[in-house]
Amino acid sequence: MTTGDVVGGPSPISFTGSNGSQRVVPLSALSFSGSSVEVSSGWTSEFDSSETAILLALAADLFAIGELTPPPSPPPQAALAVTATHTGPLTNGITVTVSAVEVDTWSDLGSGTAAAMTIGVDAPTGKQGDAPAGTGLIVVKQGSTGGSSELPVAAISTVLKAGVGVDLVDSSNAKVCTILPRADYSGTGGLSYTVTIDASGKTFTLTATYDSTKETGTQGTITLQTLTKLPTQVGYLVGVTPPASGAALPGDGSVQLSGGTTGIAANGLLYT
Repeated sequence: MTTGDVVGGPSPISFTGSNGSQRVVPLSALSFSGSSVEVSSGWTSEFDSSETAILLALAADLFAIGELTPPPSPPPQAALAVTATHTGPLTNGITVTVSAVEVDTWSDLGSGTAAAMTIGVDAPTGKQGDAPAGTGLIVVKQGSTGGSSELPVAAISTVLKAGVGVDLVDSSNAKVCTILPRADYSGTGGLSYTVTIDASGKTFTLTATYDSTKETGTQGTITLQTLTKLPTQVGYLVGVTPPASGAALPGDGSVQLSGGTTGIAANGLLYT
């Protein structure tokens, strides 16, 4: 509910004061703070504690039966423009609140080679027909596929470390492929992956998730004056700039970025 003066109701408001005398006050003596009615700052000295309690109880009752009217809520306005730090359709998987979360999912992978072609690799050759560069949270290590044509065993919520590859192995412990974080990842606890076998039993799904709140260490404070220097945990996924109307404090809530495609980063707006 909007904070501001009471704009409608019975005026003046009468009540019996602490000494038994009749007190009469205008609506301007009251204001809304969220969903609560308070005594306006210019009137607090006019009442003792007992009278304040009586007046607020009366105001609460009047509000409950619809006799007091709060100011109208202004329509939300753009507060901050949010843009993914990387381009590509996978950036549409980013959700931003005061933290940032991205979920990338690759399904129907039939082998390590198929994973490399679909997810992309860390060091592409650039040759036609070879695996492209990865654009998601994780990549497949170049040259790590082909050791096994079987599916990898399932893995649940396994954390990845910056610069450290993890071998996905089959049931006989033969390597299917090696995955590792995108080169610009520097965190220690926010990036994880899962491997699940698809219902057909012939393919697998690889999901990578980054959650800035799971990184170790304290995240720096984000203010309107420090938008160009976001904490590393958040800046890994997104950048924030003022919209055309100017920066403002965003309200509670989140935004799902969209519009990301080849060569274009997903974006969205946080509103007041």
